[in-house]
Order: sequence, then structure tokens, then C-alpha cells
Amino acid sequence: MRINSFNALGWWATVLLYLVVNLNVIARDKVPNMIVHGKVFLIDKDSSIIMVDTITGARRVVVYSPNTKFSYGRTNRGKESTIDQVQETQYISCIGTSDERARLVAKECVHREQK
Repeated sequence: MRINSFNALGWWATVLLYLVVNLNVIARDKVPNMIVHGKVFLIDKDSSIIMVDTITGARRVVVYSPNTKFSYGRTNRGKESTIDQVQETQYISCIGTSDERARLVAKECVHREQK
């Protein structure tokens, strides 16, 4: 049985299109984590935001919620804390996802005194 080259090309194009579409859907479902770290500039408990001055000089907005986990100290040796224990001028590192306004929605934040 002889396979026409146009049929084979069409079959491979269909397979390639299927893979591209499926990988695109998988990539969209998985939201990458972002990290913001630097010095705490401002804490607004009414709006649930922390403004952070990063090392590069940019000021980033971190949004926290009641589900955000706070720790004091180092990442792997930190003690559990709350937003009330976070102070301006402390170093903070938050991990989470970005929202539509380019703010970090924090899942976890670790804060400590600056060196």
C-alpha cells in the first residue's frame, strides 16, 4: 500500500497542531510563582497591602490575605508570625502569583531585621 505524501504531510500537520494547542492550554493553567523581596516601605492594613522597596530601586506592591503565611527569621528556620509583627524597614521576601494589576498576591512572606 502506497501512502500519498500529501496525506502524510496533512497527518503530521494535524498531530503538530494538536500538540501545540494542548501544550498551550496546559501552560495557561499553571501560573508561575513570583518572588518580591526588599525593604518594607509601607504597610496598609486597611487595604491589605505591603509596599516593598526592591534592591533594584523599584517599589512593588504585595497584597496579602488571611490565608497568607507569615514567618519571622530565615526561610527554612523561621518562626510563625502575623502581619502585626511585620514592621517598616524590615527585610521581607514574599512568594505568590501576579494579579491583573501587576501586584504580587502573596501566599507566603518571610520577614526579618535588616543586616
